Amino acid sequence: MGRGFHYIKICFAAILMACVQLVFASGSYSSFTINHLQGLSNSAVLSILQDNQGLMWFGTYDGLNCYDGRTIEVFRTDFSKGRTLDNNIISRIQIAADDKLWVQSFSGVNLFSTDSLSVIDNYIFPDEETIVFSNRKGNSWIVGKRNIYYYNVRHRCFVKAGKMNFHLDNLQQSAFVDEKGELHIVPVNDTKMYHFSLNSFSTDSLQTNLQVTSSLLHSKPIKKTFIQSEVICFIDSADDLYLYDASKKSKVYIRNVGELLRKYGSFMNVFPFYDDVLITLHTGGILRLMASQQYQEDLMRVDLRIFSAYTDSQQGILWMGTDGAGVVKFAKKDALVTNLMLSRMSPSISGQVRGIMTDHYGTLWIGTKGDGLIRIPNYQKELDINSLLIYSPKGKWALSEYVRGPNFYPVFMLKKKNHGDDFWVGMSDSLLYYYSYQSDKLVPVQGSIKYSTEIHGLYEENDSVLWLATLGTGLIKVVLDVSHDVPQIKRFRRFRCFAEQKEIVEYSSLWVQGDSVLWMGSRGQGLVWFDIRKNEYQVYSLRAMLGKAVNDVLCLCEYDKSHVFVGTTAGLVSVQVNGRNIVPSYIGREQGLVNEMVHGIVKDDAGILWIGTNKGMIKYDPVSGGSYTYYYSKGIEIGEFSDDSYYRSPYNGDIFLGGVDGLLYMNDRQSSIPEYYPKLVLRKLIIDREEVNLNRYYTDDKKMIVLPEGQNTFSLQFVALDYLNADIEYAYILEGYDEKWSLFSKENEVVFKDVPPGKYVFRVRYKKDVLDTVYEEYSVVIKIVPFWYHTIWAYLGISLFIILCLSGYVYRLYRKGFFSRLARAWAISGRGLEEIRLEENLSMKEKALGSWSAYFPYCIESEQITFIQRILEIIEANLDKEELGPTFLAEKMHISPRQFYRKFKDLSGIAPSDFIKKYRMDKAAQLLSDTDMSIQEVIESVGISSRPYFYKEFADKYGTTPKNYRAQHKGAASAN
Repeated sequence: MGRGFHYIKICFAAILMACVQLVFASGSYSSFTINHLQGLSNSAVLSILQDNQGLMWFGTYDGLNCYDGRTIEVFRTDFSKGRTLDNNIISRIQIAADDKLWVQSFSGVNLFSTDSLSVIDNYIFPDEETIVFSNRKGNSWIVGKRNIYYYNVRHRCFVKAGKMNFHLDNLQQSAFVDEKGELHIVPVNDTKMYHFSLNSFSTDSLQTNLQVTSSLLHSKPIKKTFIQSEVICFIDSADDLYLYDASKKSKVYIRNVGELLRKYGSFMNVFPFYDDVLITLHTGGILRLMASQQYQEDLMRVDLRIFSAYTDSQQGILWMGTDGAGVVKFAKKDALVTNLMLSRMSPSISGQVRGIMTDHYGTLWIGTKGDGLIRIPNYQKELDINSLLIYSPKGKWALSEYVRGPNFYPVFMLKKKNHGDDFWVGMSDSLLYYYSYQSDKLVPVQGSIKYSTEIHGLYEENDSVLWLATLGTGLIKVVLDVSHDVPQIKRFRRFRCFAEQKEIVEYSSLWVQGDSVLWMGSRGQGLVWFDIRKNEYQVYSLRAMLGKAVNDVLCLCEYDKSHVFVGTTAGLVSVQVNGRNIVPSYIGREQGLVNEMVHGIVKDDAGILWIGTNKGMIKYDPVSGGSYTYYYSKGIEIGEFSDDSYYRSPYNGDIFLGGVDGLLYMNDRQSSIPEYYPKLVLRKLIIDREEVNLNRYYTDDKKMIVLPEGQNTFSLQFVALDYLNADIEYAYILEGYDEKWSLFSKENEVVFKDVPPGKYVFRVRYKKDVLDTVYEEYSVVIKIVPFWYHTIWAYLGISLFIILCLSGYVYRLYRKGFFSRLARAWAISGRGLEEIRLEENLSMKEKALGSWSAYFPYCIESEQITFIQRILEIIEANLDKEELGPTFLAEKMHISPRQFYRKFKDLSGIAPSDFIKKYRMDKAAQLLSDTDMSIQEVIESVGISSRPYFYKEFADKYGTTPKNYRAQHKGAASAN
């Protein structure tokens, strides 16, 4: 096996290491490879097991590996320890108990503790080939070529139970242990299954009373068996393949496999997966017998030679250990969306997706930013590249032959006409276009609008009147002459709207309420209400109403007749509309919306909003306020979405969102499939930056972690054992220490510093979807044990001693008349001295703190002034660092974050983070007025990475943009 393994490993390693994500040829399953890139110790995987906790264990050609879905921990032979793995070639792994595993190598069997993560016993069976078998309870047997053994739990040893009187072609595939602890063996060339049972696995006596019985399994001799759990796949002497479920005692005929054996060679393993039967071939590859097609074969993954397989029925995963490709994980395809990537359609297309539309023929139309209009017939079927066409005002081409050249044709808006199949096309031009199905081309409406403008919204009032929301010219009314084959522009009128004496000319989106009111999202001025009958308008500054920089509107989505959602560059705004009165409410990072630049919003039938942002797609529930971000997960291949590119098909409900390099679509029913939620586990405890054995700090019942006060700075790492979803979000709280739950995020490690002595409860919960209302939760009690001198008895003793000493000293002073003299001196000069001291401190404060002294009204004492002065020095020296915050300052001041926060707020009345924000904005204003630095340099010098965030905060403080502020104050400085 060694030479063959090494040869195949060399042949396939170079190819398979690059295969991160692979897909079955049939398209029914998806697969993912776990190899050295994830930390696997060796690419040859001989055995796989999932323990009772849910962790995956891989036995490789070089060590034992534990995988939790995110990280891999490797265990190898280390003879410097008292007990260790006797060999690094791990051929088999079985359950030994809830907290123990049998790890079998080519040298023997090792008892491995999952608590201490170490080997606690070794067992050798010289001169006999053996295989260990057990059930989930740990009832364990060893089957050898000559003898059968069972594991006596009380004596912690294997006891010989009887002789092996059967011929077994393959030990590993010929036996299993049921949930009662009985051993079942299916010999070769026999029709029966034999059963071995004991009264107990924990008897005090080493004398065994083995009971052996048999039952008829099949009418013909069985020449090959393949057993997983209690499911037996066997081939009889006539080459007929059967499945036998031992727990249900049911047998199912699959098909005759004689032809397959002659065609593909011998089978290494046979097992069911979902409705199909999978066969791993000795020569390499996987043969799928498809239940939906009367078990016809489908040869897949000929690049793999399979050593081992394990089925996780709860999560629906098939784990396969391969010869040279690591672990390959198979599952049903779990894609939330279908992706259409422009680069796969044609290498000549480089523009973003902007406009999107479908028609009742099943055609998808895509407007691009530069490459015109793309037509995809029958978009829900398999993509036929040869049928794709691209249109521009110059004509049409087959997409496979298209070359852009020097022309640039951006398409921003697609809107079906009220009557007929044709649709309007909004472009960057002085002309108005529509697509004609009859002539199959883009047709310009005769006559010009005069203004070269971008059309981003269109409302067809009737056959001859259009309202255009444009970027660059504002709102335009166009009257058409439709008496000709091609409509003509009779006249047009531009309506001018103003906000704060500034004309609004840039509209990004349009929502029509009823049949006479237009709501337009402007770039920079908020929402505009326009009555097309009265030609009246009103401007609503969302920034003025909400106190946030949300006037730059990118998209609008109608929720119902009086409710619209507004996507802006700084978050989502929910707007309730009552006539001309509106009530907006803000939804941003504080409300859990991770990405605040909202490019597109689509509502599904369940009332859920699907939001395209500059970093991922967000699923948002307006009822619960919950949100979940998909960023290159659930099959989504688009990470950055674009403006104008959101649409819901009126024909089938498909939801579309377009991005910088393609678009995705889905039906909202795809999001309602219930998911399995595995449990959370605590994986690591790190004390003072050093990982320790977590189990040593548990109490015996594992319900409490006990730490001494000297180790009260620690971090905990946790994980949900979900092997299908990488984008799990976690929230946590240390009850009694934290005031509230953390926001959900993908971070799975938390650090606690200087936790005071006491008893706390650490809770972690996770979710995979915005609609989650019941979270899987993990909790454990954490107790910080104080030093002896911090106990209440120590405090009482020390306090009593101090009181006695002080009492004696005070009595002595009293006898000498000290208090009488002190009272007279105080009466004479006490008040004057105090006033002098306060004046000196105030002078010192103004000198030390300068213009910032007003921010610290409660800072009076010299120690307090020195404390604040040091903070100001640290802020000034580290202002350009984005990580500058309360925690950073606390570390520099050598005190805990909690103590720092309390002391700072006592002296200033505001939180440290708010003061840092004020400092940054003041510093930015100073740099803008006193230096010639660019605005971007100013932003970087004050430690802000997000330009939109800086603009928002600057406008909130100074009521204007950085550019205007510089113009005003630099001009004033020059004049002076």
